[in-house]
Amino acid sequence: MTNTPIFTTSWDDGHPLDARVAELLSRYGFQGTFYVPVSNREGLPVMPAGEMRRLGQGFEIGSHTLDHCYLKTVEAAEARRQIAEGKNQLEQILGYRVRGFCYPGGHRTVAHRQMVGDAGFDYARTIGSFYRTLPADPFRMPTTIQFYPHGRVVLVRNFIMCEEWGRNRDLFFISMGRSNFISRLQAMLDYVCLHGGVFHLWGHSWELEAFDGWRQLDSFLRYVAGRIPAERRLNNREVLAASRRERLLTNPASLPVDLEKTL
Repeated sequence: MTNTPIFTTSWDDGHPLDARVAELLSRYGFQGTFYVPVSNREGLPVMPAGEMRRLGQGFEIGSHTLDHCYLKTVEAAEARRQIAEGKNQLEQILGYRVRGFCYPGGHRTVAHRQMVGDAGFDYARTIGSFYRTLPADPFRMPTTIQFYPHGRVVLVRNFIMCEEWGRNRDLFFISMGRSNFISRLQAMLDYVCLHGGVFHLWGHSWELEAFDGWRQLDSFLRYVAGRIPAERRLNNREVLAASRRERLLTNPASLPVDLEKTL
């Protein structure tokens, strides 16, 4: 990635409160991606079809399986059905092709990654934390931090679960040095602005009610708007396309040629 920072944000589960997140993003001039299951087996409400279509007019909509299925908890045939049918039914609702996927809970195997590609998705997002750089594989897109005031124990656990500690230890140590949630986010964003890369904020709209999250999200988005140029506020698919273009500029042989067709 170049030294010019990028900001992206994505929100999981398709809860009706996603519409309120979208209003905040629009207020400050941000793009975003919403990963939506058609229903939710855990009992949480999912926005109705009309709301999905309205949201999809201004933001990227990605799939989150058919009914928010944790893929590692089911047999291969059911995992494949969840991935393919979630895409097909969401496309029928929206009336256009759905390109992005998010693994529920971030849990997946190499076989699941292949299933997502076979289903016709262009990329998939994980919940890997503390990243500001992207892997060459678009089917394991990581994040920077969840919009939730986790304590240090959870932050350490998330860091230990990361696949490449060397790539994300700087942001991890910054996060550990701030006990105040918004100060933590601001310090991490400042580091990305200084050193370049992608700041990827993700969350669940339904969690914001529990911790004064709406006011804090408004505050942080206002801060980000003062640091990130409008043309560098992208949705997830646009981030991957920008990453690919920048990789090609620095190393034309670094990525497969056919990736251009998908992104």
